[in-house]
Amino acid sequence: IDNGLRRANKKVKEASERFRIEGGIISAESSTLTTNIDELKEKLQQQRNEMVTLAATSLPLALITPLLTEAKEQGESEVKQQQAITAKTVLQQRNKRLLNYLETLQLTQDELQKIQTFLSEEYETINQTSQSNLAHSLGITEDELNQLNTLLDHKLPLQLDTAKKQLEILEKLEIDLDNNERKLQVAASPEDYQKLSDALTNAQKEAAKCQTEYNSAEKRIREAERAVQMTIKDLKSYTDKALEKQNNEHIIKSSAKVQTTLQLFKERLTLKKLNKLEGEVTECFRYLLHKSDLVHRVAIDTHNFSLSLYDPQGETVPKHRLSAGEKQLLSIAFLWGLARVSGRNLPIAIDTPLGRLDSSHRNNLVERYFPTASHQVILLSTDTEIRQNELQQLTEQDAIAHQYLLQYNPDERQTTVHGDRYFW
Repeated sequence: IDNGLRRANKKVKEASERFRIEGGIISAESSTLTTNIDELKEKLQQQRNEMVTLAATSLPLALITPLLTEAKEQGESEVKQQQAITAKTVLQQRNKRLLNYLETLQLTQDELQKIQTFLSEEYETINQTSQSNLAHSLGITEDELNQLNTLLDHKLPLQLDTAKKQLEILEKLEIDLDNNERKLQVAASPEDYQKLSDALTNAQKEAAKCQTEYNSAEKRIREAERAVQMTIKDLKSYTDKALEKQNNEHIIKSSAKVQTTLQLFKERLTLKKLNKLEGEVTECFRYLLHKSDLVHRVAIDTHNFSLSLYDPQGETVPKHRLSAGEKQLLSIAFLWGLARVSGRNLPIAIDTPLGRLDSSHRNNLVERYFPTASHQVILLSTDTEIRQNELQQLTEQDAIAHQYLLQYNPDERQTTVHGDRYFW
């Protein structure tokens, strides 16, 4: 079917090309060409009439533009001379009156001489102009000179531009008429045109028939492809369900083993973490105590996470033997150990940090814990805990970044924050 469609399209192309080359298209358009030729002839005649009308104006004078330019220059010289002759008489009378008047004024002889010299030079200039010798005279008046200027400067340029445009239109119409007449001459005869037209029509019908068959076959192919895709989809769905069922059965069988393995992993991981935490808490507690031989090791129960203390001989140290301050240090050591084991750099806030501690324990906390507990430590202290000595000690260690005094006003029932201040 595909090959048949290609052959049919090829025949249509060949018939169309033959129809074009042998004048079939032009023959089919012969009536249009005839109409176009008649319209072009009419437009040409109108254009020629407009050119004749334009030639009846002053346009032909453009042929003697150089002579008109010379006449303009001669006329300007003559008018200038006539104006100088007229002005000479008027100027002579005016100068005489002016000199008579100046003599009545109290001017110096030198000033009168300068004025008389200026008037004489002006009169001489006009006199020379009025006596200039012209080779010939046109006898042109000033109005006639103005008309000649208007013709040269405005009328002729405008008429020449109009004539140029009219000639361009005329040439284009003549070219269009010639092209249409040539096309009409190569048009096929009515008998040849009919043969060419029938051949082209038959080729187009055959191509349309093949195209219809091709479209129908292509539609059947698409339907078959959709059916195949649906079958593949059903098979894939069945395969996925079978694999999912098999995987579920495998997961159920393996879940018990996984639970056992996870429980064992949990216990080992917990033991590993607890062992590390025990070491850190022991190190921190012994570091804060001033009795380094009181506790040798701190142990943590893996089930209830309770703390047990052991001396250097491995004997249990009862918690009631610890003072209140030592118990507070144990709590601080436990929190310090948790922070170190976690590996996370978090701020630490401590409220009433030295309330139950004696002086030695105070010094240990101030010297060893506060500066190194974290990158940021917030102490909420009263003036009886962090006293002047402790404040001086922290300042010398360069451990204080900021100080704030929180002062409560019972009358106003509000607290005021004072920056960069302490109790002293």
